[in-house]
Amino acid sequence: MDMLSNEFSKLRRTHVAVVPIAIPLISVVFGAGNYAANAETLDAGWASYWSQTTLFYGMIFMVAGISILASAAWRVEHRGGNWNTLLTSSRSVASLVTAKLGVIVAMTALMQCIFIVTSMVGGWVSGLSGMPPLELLASALLTVVPAVAVAAWQSFASMVIRNFAMPVALGVFSSIVAFGAIAARATATQFLLPPIGVSTTLWMGGTAVAGSSAFEWSTIFSVLTSTLLLTAVAWLASVVYLRRVDVKA
Repeated sequence: MDMLSNEFSKLRRTHVAVVPIAIPLISVVFGAGNYAANAETLDAGWASYWSQTTLFYGMIFMVAGISILASAAWRVEHRGGNWNTLLTSSRSVASLVTAKLGVIVAMTALMQCIFIVTSMVGGWVSGLSGMPPLELLASALLTVVPAVAVAAWQSFASMVIRNFAMPVALGVFSSIVAFGAIAARATATQFLLPPIGVSTTLWMGGTAVAGSSAFEWSTIFSVLTSTLLLTAVAWLASVVYLRRVDVKA
């Protein structure tokens, strides 16, 4: 727990706190604007509005946000002499990797909560009444689970690549490829591309894209399985890398 607190303290010195707020706001503004511009055709109430707010958020913005958070979490270690301090620490490599992943996931969960709240407020401002359907709220909350796999791989990329922007670009590129795989109905690729789980879960029960999955336990189980596998592989790869890398002169 003390290591997790230490990682949070490192982030206080950065401006990363704006990410969990800005990413959801941008997505909701885009979605609400598109909903208002096409109100005549998007006439299914909350379902139509929610599809617009989750479209670009699930396609690219959420993964981009996680990528930025991961790069920020490792940026401190890549500056000054922190990298050598990290490698010579008395703490185990596994605990270091877990702490980094923990802080990224926690910030991601916060970002997702802010997205849900701002989406609801945006819907009310857009003239909708009541609450969104339960399955839409549930799918949005469940998206935090596959986001763990994205966080694990982005953490690995940000650990290996010292450049701040490159891992973010890789994350964005992978989300674009994932959207193509979803459109092509290449379901098996969810075990290779972590962003597929994020998009699939967020769009469950909605009409964000053609062929969006219904809110079904079979889909949830499939996403959970791929998330567990991808997260385990990324965590193991991170541990092995840190155990074998040398200190920098």
